[in-house]
Amino acid sequence: MDWMKLSTKKIKQVYYELLFNRCYLCHARMNHTKTSKHTPNLTLCQYCREGLAKNTLCCQHCKRSDHTSHSLCGQCQVSPPPYQVCVAPFRFEGIVKTLIHNVKFHQGNHYVRPLTHLLSEHLVDIYAQDNWPEQLLYVPSHPSRIRERGFCQTQAMTTQLISILQGYLKEACPTRPTQNPLKKIKNTQAQHSLSRKDRLTTPQNSYTVQSPVAKHVALFDDVMTTGSTIETCTKLLIDAGAERVDIWVIARTPDKEH
Repeated sequence: MDWMKLSTKKIKQVYYELLFNRCYLCHARMNHTKTSKHTPNLTLCQYCREGLAKNTLCCQHCKRSDHTSHSLCGQCQVSPPPYQVCVAPFRFEGIVKTLIHNVKFHQGNHYVRPLTHLLSEHLVDIYAQDNWPEQLLYVPSHPSRIRERGFCQTQAMTTQLISILQGYLKEACPTRPTQNPLKKIKNTQAQHSLSRKDRLTTPQNSYTVQSPVAKHVALFDDVMTTGSTIETCTKLLIDAGAERVDIWVIARTPDKEH
């Protein structure tokens, strides 16, 4: 018997039981299950999940919350965005908003794991009858913003998301380039500090694509508000050779009037 291997296995079991077998929010103990050989169930308990603002009533294309129907919103009927699929399982409010704010502004990096795990569950369901993207890219921050914050939250979330999806998909998992082809070249004012009108008029030449991209690309961002940044980056990726761009975001900001 390989006692070293057995010891390592037992230590890992105890490690996951003590640290990962609890809800990330209320720390309640959960039944230890595994979603795959490599991916333990690292997420929220049933009670905390019930408190998440699910984005169920929304536009079928851009996932803009309308609270009334499952049809296309007026904007998508008049001028549909250039991406093919948009995955946005939550509204940017309540618990989800608090978790994302903690990651971005309060060094709450430990919340990256449950947020990306929740997104991965929706992705697996949605792509059960569709082709997975070949490549996963992310909307980057400007280097000066990264220096202020200490890290790029979308990069950290993408890295974690790839790790989780590999447990589900193995070789079919989208790849993440060592260097993200999409770069932010202008340090614009932080989007959360702008009004909706100002966000829509933010200069559209703040990003560039500096290397080739795959034909089928997924573009990740943590939050989608007006969609102007996402649409700008999607058009750049299409110009760089992408034939299909899917949008993956954790949350969509609901309109204030709702």
